[in-house]
Amino acid sequence: MKRLLPKKLLSALRRSATTDYELPDEVVRASRNRVRVAALLGAAAYALLLGLEMSGAVPASALEHRIDVTHDIAGAALCALLLLLSIVPALPDRGLLAAALVAEVLLCGLISIAAPWASFVRTAHLPSHTWAVSVIILFALLVPVRPSIARMVSLACTLTMPAGIAVLDLTGRIEARAGDYWGVSVSGLIGLAIASVASRTAYRAGRQDAIAQEVGGYQMRELIGRGGGGEVWKGEHLLLSRAAAIKLILPERLQGSQEALDTALARFRREAQITSDLHSPHTVQLYDFGATSADSLYYVMELLDGMNLQHFVYRFGAIEPRRVVHWMLQACHALGEAHERGLIHRDIKPMNLFVCRYGRDVDYIKVLDFGLSKPAEQAKDMTLTAPGFTMGTPGYMAPEQIFGLPVSPATDLYALGCVAYWLLTAAMPFEAETQGEMLRLHAQSAPPPPSARAQQPIPPRLDALVLQCLAKEPVERPRDADELSARLVACIDGAPWTDAEAGAWWSSNLPTSGDARAAAGAAATI
Repeated sequence: MKRLLPKKLLSALRRSATTDYELPDEVVRASRNRVRVAALLGAAAYALLLGLEMSGAVPASALEHRIDVTHDIAGAALCALLLLLSIVPALPDRGLLAAALVAEVLLCGLISIAAPWASFVRTAHLPSHTWAVSVIILFALLVPVRPSIARMVSLACTLTMPAGIAVLDLTGRIEARAGDYWGVSVSGLIGLAIASVASRTAYRAGRQDAIAQEVGGYQMRELIGRGGGGEVWKGEHLLLSRAAAIKLILPERLQGSQEALDTALARFRREAQITSDLHSPHTVQLYDFGATSADSLYYVMELLDGMNLQHFVYRFGAIEPRRVVHWMLQACHALGEAHERGLIHRDIKPMNLFVCRYGRDVDYIKVLDFGLSKPAEQAKDMTLTAPGFTMGTPGYMAPEQIFGLPVSPATDLYALGCVAYWLLTAAMPFEAETQGEMLRLHAQSAPPPPSARAQQPIPPRLDALVLQCLAKEPVERPRDADELSARLVACIDGAPWTDAEAGAWWSSNLPTSGDARAAAGAAATI
């Protein structure tokens, strides 16, 4: 079994309180930077000492001078080599840490030979403490490895101290006494003890970071978004190595009594179960849902490659009507399934519609974030509400939603009409300085037609359909998503937006697969 499965997989299969978690990449990456800085400082220090030796500013005999110069040149070369390795991108972070441990042993060996030899030549006495002790402690803090490995390396470095004296004594370069061996051994053991504690503390801190960054069987790799509702992380499944977007609802968004927290957990659990039962290819796939030991709620969703429609319009401007219809039809497909199951999204907005590459397809729409979804007909447990959550986005809320009246599929179609308005005009149906004023306009005022604000011609039937979606009374809007889809198809004169046109556009404007950070950050709005 151990030969067939990688260590990381076996570790994930038997998680326990004593599991040796692999340190997060962020911890190892930060250690690489520390090793680089330490190597640079070491090389600079040795170069400075070499300059002093060569200048004659430090009085020394010829032999002591040769020893010190050789020591400085070798030490500078060793530090420079480690610095070079830290700069080479081809060397993995963990490979650099292994090289740093080797350099530590070599540096301690060099110091353990040169320092007592030069001291004996100068004073006829051997020091009980050398810079090797400082190197042992420093590397224990710089290089986060398992404590057992750190102890072995630190022990090897400690042994170089009496070993260096023994080599010098056996070759007749110094005269060592038993007290000299005892002195350097005690000094080395003290350094070893401090290094052991330091390495264990550093490793445990990184290990706790790794544990804290594990959510529902997914390892959180990179923070890619933060907002008022929580955080979004790029994650990876520990067993399947599947990338995902992890949305955390932080505890401060769930403040209150234990009863309020339990209610919020129950509400989110119910909604996640409903959302996971949606199978439209245009609904973002939900992999997992739960609560962490720190009382954070989380969703684990598919990681998408593209951008939300809010950012898309910011970047590329208003969208061609045929393409808008193409996108709205896909959104209607996802909403139609949800509405058939009695589920109302309640937060349709450009930020929650995502256009992406999906397999071999482009211009593929995904409907995101059913976190505020709600059955049209309330069940017995529909008293469950999460304190602290705003039920919708003011710029896209239907009048009945504003007044707290029963919601229906027409509520989502109102918001979808606002999205279409945004895509066609690069402007919202209403502009206001405050949320209260925005809500009042949606509840009482009629918006200007998209054609009056667009910089491009809008087909009259599409113009009228968008305005009908924005009707104040739900009964005056299209009956459901299927009716809206049928009418959208009839709004365009001539050929619809084609896959060939979409492919050409993406090849010209977004030729690569995009940046995973931007994609995932937009894939799970906060």
